[in-house]
Order: sequence, then structure tokens, then C-alpha cells
Amino acid sequence: MNHTTLQHGDTAWILTSTALVYMMTPALACFYGGLVENKNFLNQLFLSIVCMAIIPVQWCLIGYSFTFGPGTSTFGSFDYAIQRKASLISLLGDNLHDFNPQSIPSLAFVAFQCSFAIITPALISGAVVGRMKLVPYMIFVLLWTTCCYDPLTRWIFSQQGWLCQMGVIDFAGGLVIHTSSGTSGLVAAFILGSRAQFDPDVVNAGQTNLPFTIIGTGLLWVGWMGFNGGSALVANGITALAIFNTNVAAASSMIIWIILDIIHGKFRGQNSVFVSIPGICSATVVGLVVVTPAAGYIQPGYAILTGLIGGFIIHSFLFGKKHFFHIDDTLDVFSCHGLGGLIGTILAGIFSQTDVNREGRNGALYGNVIQLGYQMIGIVVTVGFSAICTGTILLLLHVTIGIRISRVDQARGLDNVAHGVIDVERIQRTQPTKPSMTKQRIDDEAVPPMAKVDTY
Repeated sequence: MNHTTLQHGDTAWILTSTALVYMMTPALACFYGGLVENKNFLNQLFLSIVCMAIIPVQWCLIGYSFTFGPGTSTFGSFDYAIQRKASLISLLGDNLHDFNPQSIPSLAFVAFQCSFAIITPALISGAVVGRMKLVPYMIFVLLWTTCCYDPLTRWIFSQQGWLCQMGVIDFAGGLVIHTSSGTSGLVAAFILGSRAQFDPDVVNAGQTNLPFTIIGTGLLWVGWMGFNGGSALVANGITALAIFNTNVAAASSMIIWIILDIIHGKFRGQNSVFVSIPGICSATVVGLVVVTPAAGYIQPGYAILTGLIGGFIIHSFLFGKKHFFHIDDTLDVFSCHGLGGLIGTILAGIFSQTDVNREGRNGALYGNVIQLGYQMIGIVVTVGFSAICTGTILLLLHVTIGIRISRVDQARGLDNVAHGVIDVERIQRTQPTKPSMTKQRIDDEAVPPMAKVDTY
């Protein structure tokens, strides 16, 4: 243990940031839920929210110890399992980590990092919409967090990690969270296969609840201030810089997205201005993702440029995606998070500056060209490790208990199949009845018995 002076301001800010990042998981549920068909709306909310049940328990039992406990440069240990040491530490100044003392209580750091661990597997759920069984999904979340997220976080976020010691910089999770989840989402979508009614030429299938997506976008934006600002682990100028950069990058990404939407609309011969609502919501998330690896290392002008570059590249990628990329990554998890995290990691290796943050490193633009090489190594390791872990876990689940919902149940919708929810209005619309029928007969024919749940 190490004796440090705890700063009440730092502690208050980290606890506030923890609450903000926790809020991002239900915000993500709203964001995703508004983009799926009505028949899968509640299931999509569940896929995100259930991570808030699984991951805190895993993080307390073994996850934090594997990630930040004493150990080697590749793996932690069981020393901090069940938080038996952290729970006994005095709030007067003892700190759990001799190698990395902070000005906040150890449990504040544990809780903050737990909020990151929760939202990361929840991001993957957007790639498997409407076709993955519940129990295999929950097992996957547990195994993926333990076998993929925890090691990656140790390698990059822990000062003992080998990628961190090499020189890879990632301020708030561009690699650890976004590139890993985006890559895993792509692999999961490939292994699961396309939805029963998937058509790559159709952007929106079925009804959506876009107001939920707009609300989710706003809450994600607010929560991201704790996501990036809290990653400074103190309340000082770097925190303010990270929050400011976060906001301007999201704003600039949205601006370039709107401009590109208008231009493409004109090319398609539309007389009026066309701006996609799902598009600008995605643009906001893209800007937030792209700036995450560099939020505390770059000047605000570069944050604006980062948002513009990320928004332009990903908008262009999505525009041409249907012509060459037919994997059913339903809610573009790879495009927005995987590709966004990759772009942000590269730009961090270009624009980062020690004059801005002494804890960072100079990028290629400031004479340290090798930093760009370190960032590329971090990308290759993250993409490769995430793909291997995801593929291995899902294939094992596939050959043992099965992971894919049948085509018939996909057509029925997982709100009904997995959660027993019956959309009476939808049934009445699709099965019109004769005026002469009695009310009892209408009820008998319009509402079928509760569907058998076969997702186990």
C-alpha cells in the first residue's frame, strides 16, 4: 500500500464521472433501440442493460484484479479478487496501488473503471440485432470481458502493461473500448450470419423509434464528458481540456456529416435539403469516438480537425458500404466504433503534444514519428486479439448450445420470442376481421397464445 494525500475535489469529480459513464449504458440502449424494428425494440434495450448486471459482479470478483492487480506485463493476478483489500483501506490516505498512486480512493478508481467495462460489451450488441439467443449472449458477455477486455485494458491502461510501456497512448479508450468492441461486433455479425430479412440495399427496415435515438444521443454526449474528462483521474486543466475537446470534436463531426448529407442529396436529384436523423445521431457518436484516444493530449484546434476527418471518412465509408460490405453489422458498430477508434488512435499519434500534457507523448507532427508506429502496433494487436477472442468464444458456444435464433422466430421478433411481449396492435393490423364478428371472437383470433420461449 502507498500513503497518498487524497484530494476531495478529485474524488468528487471521479465519482461524478463514474455516474455519468454508468448513465451511458442505458443511453446506449435508447440509441440502439430507436434504430431497430419495433418487434426487437425491447430486446435491444435488454442486451445493453443486462451488461449492468453481469459486469459489476465480474469486475468485483476477478476483472479488476486481472486488469490492475500485481502481476506481469500481460496479466494481473488474484491479489485484488473480491476487492477484499480495497474494502479495508482507510479513506485517510492509503492507496491500494504502490506502483500507481492516485489522489482518489482506490474504490473510486475501481468503480470508474467498472463503468468502462460495462459499456464495452454493450456496444457489441448493436451488431447482432434480432438473431442471437439470450443465454449464449449473456455467457458471451461474461467470457468476452474476462478473456478479451481485461487483458487489453491491462496492456494499454495499466502502467505495468506491455503496450503502455512500449509507448502506445490511449487517453480514454479508443483502442481498449471502441476498436475492440467494433472489431468484435464485426466478427460476431459474420459468425451469426445475416438476419432473415436482411437487404444491404435497404437502409431502414421496419418501423423505428427515432425519438429514443435522439434522446440516447444527447445522453451519450453528456455522459462522454465524464468518459473522457474522468480519464484524467484528477480535476484540473487536463480535465477541462478533455471535456472541451470532446464537445468540439462531436460538433465538428456533426457539421461535416450534415454538409455531406446535403451534397449527396443534391447528387441524387432531391430538390429540398435532405439531412438524415439517424445519420446526424451517428455523426455525434463518431466525433466522440474519434477524439477519445487523444482528448487529453491535443489542442482544441486539432480536436475540431479530428472530428472533421473522422466524420468525413466514416460517412464516406457508410455511403459506399452497401456496394462492397455485405456483412450484417446491423447498427454499424464496426463503422462507428471500430473504424472510429482506429482513426482516432492514428490521429493521436500525429497530433499529441507534451506541451499540452506532460503525461502524453509528442506525435509525428512534433518530431516523434515513431509514435505513429507505436499506435499502429496498438491497432494491430487490438484488432487481432479481439477478433481471435470473439471468434473462439462464439464458435465454442455455437457448437455446444447454439447461438442463432431460427428464421421463423426472427420474423416473429425477439420481443415476443425472448421476452413474451405480444404487440396486439400489430396483430390486429395484419389480421383484419369481419365487422360481423363479436368482440370475443376478435379477441380470440387476434391475440394468439403466449409464444413458446425457445432461446435457451
